[in-house]
Amino acid sequence: MLCRLVQPETPRPDVASLPPTPLAESKSPPAHSSNNPSNGEAGRPTLPSRPASFTSMTSFPSHPYQFAGPIRKRRSESIFSFDMGPSFSSTKQHEDLFSLDQTNSYQVQLHAKMDRGFFRAEQDWACYRRNYFQVSTTFDVHGVNYLLQGPEVPCLIRRSDQELHQVDYFSIGVSACVSSSPDKKIELIQHTPKRDKGPQMVPKPLPVRAGGNLHLASVGSSHHIVTFERMQFKTATANNGKRRAAQQYYEIVIDLYANTNRGEAIRVASCHSAPLVVRGRSPGHYADSHTRYRSITSPTNEAPPPPQVVMAAERASLPPPPPP
Repeated sequence: MLCRLVQPETPRPDVASLPPTPLAESKSPPAHSSNNPSNGEAGRPTLPSRPASFTSMTSFPSHPYQFAGPIRKRRSESIFSFDMGPSFSSTKQHEDLFSLDQTNSYQVQLHAKMDRGFFRAEQDWACYRRNYFQVSTTFDVHGVNYLLQGPEVPCLIRRSDQELHQVDYFSIGVSACVSSSPDKKIELIQHTPKRDKGPQMVPKPLPVRAGGNLHLASVGSSHHIVTFERMQFKTATANNGKRRAAQQYYEIVIDLYANTNRGEAIRVASCHSAPLVVRGRSPGHYADSHTRYRSITSPTNEAPPPPQVVMAAERASLPPPPPP
């Protein structure tokens, strides 16, 4: 009687520890085995471990965007990132600015960055003529507290004729020139959002307020930052990749204008970029230029093969004829 009371309390062995039995001898109904995977595993082969299953999924990706992680990570960088590109020189002020009461003189400073399309090639900054690039720029007025006075800086400008004119607003323009000849201008082309299908124009000066931050240039439009997008050089630099001729360079010039109450736009300050090489041909041309140069200039003692050898090699490379 005691054995009969204790027998139901005896722990049953785990199903996983039992030896595998054929699937036909399983007494559980098919519906029950599908709902309870632990009972069906006793009659099935041992499945691979979790890391092995991950490895097999990596070999055969089922998600179409599985390898888009690096691109998504690069585009999700902080909006305050500051991409490195061709640097700009210090600001050169051409005209004097004074406060309205003429007690203080103002010094301005331009800040500019250039990206999207430039790369380093043999210690030079280079780009391709058909590639788009953009320039973002701001300016500061030293000695002005923008939190108290605001971004509008009421001031006077004194020209070389010693006349004072009141400044209504400031604007910033962009242009290009030859590095060794600043007076020789290079035309820039700016495209609309339709790009090649839209009209082309010459970039014009845009109004701007003082006190902008270039680190916020990627956030969006701002009255304190001027961004010239989708620009191209109309012509390429001369002597690209030529070893026996002097390489020509271009420069991007940033100009700050003071627009007076008389409708005049007076250039107040300017800065220019580092020398730039603008290539007009495809990347493959420049990648093979040094190889072609060496093959032409280096002497060789090997004679070309006779025509009979060339014809025999061509016949050997042909596929065999189909069987009859």
